[in-house]
Amino acid sequence: MKQRIASLLIMLGAVVALYAQSYTVYSVTGDAKLQKGKQMVALTPRMELEAQSSILIERESAVIVLDQHNNKMYSFTSTGKHRVDELVEMVKSHAKSVSKQYMSFIVKQLFSESSQKMSHPDTYMQVTAMSYRATSSDSMLLRRIIDAIQSADKNTEQMLGDPNNEMATDMDVSFELVSCESGLTVKDHAEQNMGCYVRVNNPTDELLYVNLLNIDKQGNKYLVLPVDEAASCAHLIVPPLSTISFKSEPFVFTNGTSDEMFLLVATEEPVDFSILMSPIKAQQRGQRLKLGLKRNFYHVY
Repeated sequence: MKQRIASLLIMLGAVVALYAQSYTVYSVTGDAKLQKGKQMVALTPRMELEAQSSILIERESAVIVLDQHNNKMYSFTSTGKHRVDELVEMVKSHAKSVSKQYMSFIVKQLFSESSQKMSHPDTYMQVTAMSYRATSSDSMLLRRIIDAIQSADKNTEQMLGDPNNEMATDMDVSFELVSCESGLTVKDHAEQNMGCYVRVNNPTDELLYVNLLNIDKQGNKYLVLPVDEAASCAHLIVPPLSTISFKSEPFVFTNGTSDEMFLLVATEEPVDFSILMSPIKAQQRGQRLKLGLKRNFYHVY
């Protein structure tokens, strides 16, 4: 009898633990909503979710949540309405495990004001906020791009802008630009003043952080997706095996005829993407940074 009671207490404890499990919303890309009673409200970072909470995720959208108790990061992309515990079960094999110290850091950054300050740097604007990650990753980002395009002692921006120069990549990532007006993919020609957004495909098993660098024939640069002052890159996440549209960050093609190159840069860890706005010059070699790179070229008419 005592053994039976003990077993029942263990089972009861497991059920209570399941229902007590909570998750913190880290980022939302695209459209997602939380059911509150009979209403659906916009899901936003910092919200707390329970295992039984129901959320609605729209097509090509992503919700990243933090399990602070188990030091895990879950990426939800399943279209439709689901309970959080169901979504966790779907993606648990691709959950990103982090150290307790790193979890504490990203939670602190999430609730800081600097994580909410975004900008599209049009000049070099390296983030100065204190960061948990090693700053060597930033310099290695530039080094890897130089290695990929084999541009030592040459102007890397010009090399990147020449479609005849081959470029190596560690990960088979891709992207396309989509017209805000028609919803159709922009091929190799774009109209002046056309509004577009970026759609990124991540076919790997890893969660990736991405940004898109635009360089025209004159060497002018523009970082398409904004960077946050804390350099957390939470809003730049593309979950594994997913396609995500950054509809909330549209841009407009130039007013005038031009030829432009867009470079997708993807990493497995957060980096300060604003460093791409500086001249891409050789940095001291160090630990290899795994990098996904993809270029698309457009003639604006």
